[in-house]
Amino acid sequence: MPSSFTCNYCATAPFPTSAKLRWHQQQAPHCKQAHQRELQQHQDNYLRLHGVTVESSTSALAPSMEEVVDTSDMDIYPVWPVNVDSDNDPTVDDFDACALTSGTSLGVIIEDVSDEDDEKWHTSKYPDEQGAGAPISAAPKWTLFHCIHDDQILRGAEIWGPFADEDKWEMAKWLIKNVGHKATDEFLKLNMIATKARPSFHNKEQFLKTIDGLPTGVPWKLETLTLRGDLQDSEGKARTEELELWYRDPVECIRELLENPIFRDSMKYAPEHIVLDWHRKVEVINEMWTASWWWELQQILPPGATICPIILSSDKTQLSQFRGDKSAWPVYLTIGNIAKGTRREASSHATVLIGYLPVGKFDCYSDSAKQFAHYRVFNHCMNVVLTSVKEAGKTGITMTCSDERKLWIWPIVAAYVADYPEQCLVACCKENQCPLYQVGCNERGDNNPCLPRDAGQTLDMIQQHLSGISDTNFTKDWENSGIWGVPNPFWHDLPFSNIFEAFTPDLLHQLHKGVFKDHLVKWCMNLVGEDEIDKRFKAMSGHPGLRHFKTGLSSISQ
Repeated sequence: MPSSFTCNYCATAPFPTSAKLRWHQQQAPHCKQAHQRELQQHQDNYLRLHGVTVESSTSALAPSMEEVVDTSDMDIYPVWPVNVDSDNDPTVDDFDACALTSGTSLGVIIEDVSDEDDEKWHTSKYPDEQGAGAPISAAPKWTLFHCIHDDQILRGAEIWGPFADEDKWEMAKWLIKNVGHKATDEFLKLNMIATKARPSFHNKEQFLKTIDGLPTGVPWKLETLTLRGDLQDSEGKARTEELELWYRDPVECIRELLENPIFRDSMKYAPEHIVLDWHRKVEVINEMWTASWWWELQQILPPGATICPIILSSDKTQLSQFRGDKSAWPVYLTIGNIAKGTRREASSHATVLIGYLPVGKFDCYSDSAKQFAHYRVFNHCMNVVLTSVKEAGKTGITMTCSDERKLWIWPIVAAYVADYPEQCLVACCKENQCPLYQVGCNERGDNNPCLPRDAGQTLDMIQQHLSGISDTNFTKDWENSGIWGVPNPFWHDLPFSNIFEAFTPDLLHQLHKGVFKDHLVKWCMNLVGEDEIDKRFKAMSGHPGLRHFKTGLSSISQ
């Protein structure tokens, strides 16, 4: 593999990775046009090779009209007519946001595809007459980023904001990220800094005031939860515990991502179908908008709607550095409209933090009630955080994207990234159960087909259990289901979402620990014996990048 990459169109070098080279060829106008002409030539040659008559491709190889004529002030976007008020969002008459039947599958299905050349792929666009991803207004509307930029220009701050130049900005960035308040004050009072660097702030107070004056993102909100347990204190009163829920409006976070000009060339607003051959026998799924889920949901929504698939993720973290021995559950959000190559880059900031869910000690509850209380608190907090998503997902909401056009956005929860314990927490099932399928805890290793969990059926069973209906058959089914009777799980009213089909694979617990350690390793040790397996691993020669188990595998607990 080459250590660096060179652009064939402008001879620019070096690029450390092929991804950086592709980004350059997508951003530089000359290289982008040359790359498009080369792809067109490859496509024409491919069609001729298979006996397809190709007309003269002079027009395809020639510069487009946008390259010859300046269209920056022209309205070149088609407008989709939607019932829109000048001050309000679009309205939908007689439209049921929960129109999905239990048999309708709108889950994100992941399929493996072979690695073929891009020029052999055939793309089918979603029909234009349905208006998927089409702007609902031709009048440009300034985004938050434009407003910040214009404000800086009017104040004479240019791109460095309140700082005089890039050097002062870098110093402020280093101070706020790496230095404490007391050390910052001492640093700014150094004679060399005050006389040579001469920043606009001379002490800690002025520095923090300058930082506070910078533009901010979506504001944080605080909600205090008071838990009343089943245990009593010395005075005979129920014990209580207070928890803090910090969160941001996820719809406003989505608006911020859609308006961000950094993602302008990485955005897609309509579904596509990609196949490897004209007979549509091999389907390619390489982005969220190429999956059947988006296409099928687009057919259900009214014309002119633009789907914004929400990808949620959460993972418990320890906060010992900040808050003693307390823990919290950070919840993150990103959207499927952004290309996966951009979305998974940490430097792109395409994934944003939308909340910290509290994890209490639950000392006010008895041992038998602690786990159930944990499930209830988690679902209550997620209900609070996702309130705006549920409302916007029923009728849509008007947003301005990075190309300054207003779209009718429908935020829909499409995927939930979590490890196995959190999947059980979200699915309201016990941790010895499968969160995806209706299978007994002792039957998960059997080679027998089983039915997937159904959201409607699960909610009906929870409601029947909470109502106290006593029935022998239902009691047996309830015990076999492994469900916790959590009232109103946060996903019970998420429009167009099936939480059991939204879970992504958990490689650690399901593949590495589940398939390999809990099953394959156990089977091998039963067949060969622990001593023999340990001897084989001890005898393995060392190799760079390969871990050597000096004591074997039998002594490894995790």
